[in-house]
Amino acid sequence: MQKQRQLAMPPRAIHPEEKLRKRASILDAAQDLWTTHTDRLSSMDALAQASGVAKGTLYLYFRSKEEVLLALHERDMEQFFGRVIERAQQAEPMKAQDLSKLVIESIQNSPTFMPLAALCLGLMERHIPVELGVAFKLRITEQIDKAVLALRQHFPTISCETMMQCYALMLGLWQLIKQNPVHQHLVTQGIETNCKIPVTEEQFLQFLGNSLSTLLIGLLAQAHPEHSL
Repeated sequence: MQKQRQLAMPPRAIHPEEKLRKRASILDAAQDLWTTHTDRLSSMDALAQASGVAKGTLYLYFRSKEEVLLALHERDMEQFFGRVIERAQQAEPMKAQDLSKLVIESIQNSPTFMPLAALCLGLMERHIPVELGVAFKLRITEQIDKAVLALRQHFPTISCETMMQCYALMLGLWQLIKQNPVHQHLVTQGIETNCKIPVTEEQFLQFLGNSLSTLLIGLLAQAHPEHSL
């Protein structure tokens, strides 16, 4: 039976292009598991089965489930910055609301975008080897630098610090509203408070988009009061 199972597995990727495709397919399976059976993603066995590779092959690409999650988060970020750069390179002027819209679209397109953004901060502190965490940080910083350079065509005073402040706002609102068990209890029980906190996913995304636009407008105006947003 074991021999038949091994024979049923696809051959290991040899060429660089095949390895990239195999890695991408593993991450696709991981994202699907996260969306449908989050608890199963805690097992490398389940991920190997879902991605259709032998467990030994899986470990050639990722040494732990934490590395899988970090890689999935990095892919989300790369896709986001790719969209930002693509939009910034267009001649049509951008406003703060346009950049906020790209954030909201990225959250809508990827179910792991915000959950892993919050989770991976803790992973890098406790479960990811320092050298991998440093390499990840350097790659993300490079992506931010490219995005900032492209965005300066529309926002001359935007900086890496501006992007970090926006990211902090995103994480803060996500953890405060979407991952707060007390807030979720209030929503479930239908208890209203004076602070009108978003209840539905649509309300949260609208609240987040408005908050990001307001922050961006304030930060950029503070850096360059004459610049129109």
